[in-house]
Amino acid sequence: MKSLITLLATVALSSSVFAGPAFSGKEAKAPVAPAPAPGCDAFGPGLVFDVFGGAFLPDGGDDVLGGGVGVGYFFNRYVGLDINYGLYATDSEHHQFDGNLVLRAPIDSLCIAPYALVGGGFSTNGSTDGQYQVGGGLDVRLQSMSNLGVFAEGLYHFGDENPDFTTVRLGLRIPF
Repeated sequence: MKSLITLLATVALSSSVFAGPAFSGKEAKAPVAPAPAPGCDAFGPGLVFDVFGGAFLPDGGDDVLGGGVGVGYFFNRYVGLDINYGLYATDSEHHQFDGNLVLRAPIDSLCIAPYALVGGGFSTNGSTDGQYQVGGGLDVRLQSMSNLGVFAEGLYHFGDENPDFTTVRLGLRIPF
């Protein structure tokens, strides 16, 4: 008799292994994903306007200050084009015109975007000189101020006829 009770108890307990979850009559709710961490959405496609102060640093010459304006358009978060005009206080006023391809890598958790620039342009300083340039920068956006940006960048210019030079710019970036 003991063996029959043991056999029935074993069958009853082992059948619960194959039973599956109990049905309560209610639909099971899908698991809810946690909310994404707050980030920065300031680096989308669109137009930006730049106002900057800068320095003109010629190889083997006197450094001078100046400033300028620029406009850029980003096709997506990572790729854009920009055009800049700068005026520097050299003996004969150095006018600098640049056009660049901009490749940026936004870091949304910090609301910053380091970027690389490559392009060409020309300058007038008593004579006109074509050049190409490479450089980089950092764009910091202030979400509390409608994504107003502060940027710093440096470009090294390789001239055709005049000596090579560097421009350093610090300014405000206004998105539209």
